[in-house]
Amino acid sequence: MSRLDWQWPLTAGEELLWQGRPAPRCYTFRNWKLAAAGTALFLACSFWMMLGLQLEEFHEYRLILLIFTVPLVVATFLLGPGQLLLARWRWENIYYAFTDQRILLRDGLLQPRISSYPAADISGWQQRRFGEQLASVRILRGDETPLVFACIEYPQNLTRHFPAAAASSPARDSV
Repeated sequence: MSRLDWQWPLTAGEELLWQGRPAPRCYTFRNWKLAAAGTALFLACSFWMMLGLQLEEFHEYRLILLIFTVPLVVATFLLGPGQLLLARWRWENIYYAFTDQRILLRDGLLQPRISSYPAADISGWQQRRFGEQLASVRILRGDETPLVFACIEYPQNLTRHFPAAAASSPARDSV
C-alpha cells in the first residue's frame, strides 16, 4: 500500500479501518483477452486501410475508403491497445477506503473525485481471485449498483471489516 499525499474526508469520530488501491499490473491487464482481440483487429484494420490507400486503381474512392476504415481503426485501437493505456492512466487516481461508517472511492481520469456510500447498506460481497493474495471484491448494496474494488492485494484485510450480515453472502468466487 502506498503512502497517500492527501487525507480522506472523514467526519468527527469516524475511524478509517482499511485503505488501499489496485495492484497496477492486475488492474491494467484485467481485461487482457479483450485487449488482445482488439489489438489483432486493430492491426488487421490498419493493414486493410494502408493497402486500400495504396491501390492506384481505387484513387477516386479514397474518401469513401477513409470514411469506412478510419472509424474502424479508431474503434479497434480503443478496444485493444488503447484500453490498456487508459486503464494504466486511470490507475494513478484510484484509491479505496473503508471506515466504520462509509465506503469511500477516489476515482477520475482528469479530475479525481471522492464518492461516499454508507457502510450500513452492505448486503453481501463476492470476490474473484486472481492469485492467492490478489482478488477483486464486489460489494453488494441491496438494489443499488454494486461497488467493485478491483485487483486488491490481501482482500481479506478489507472483507474482515464487513458487517456480520454480509458474511452470509452465498457466492464468493465470482465478480
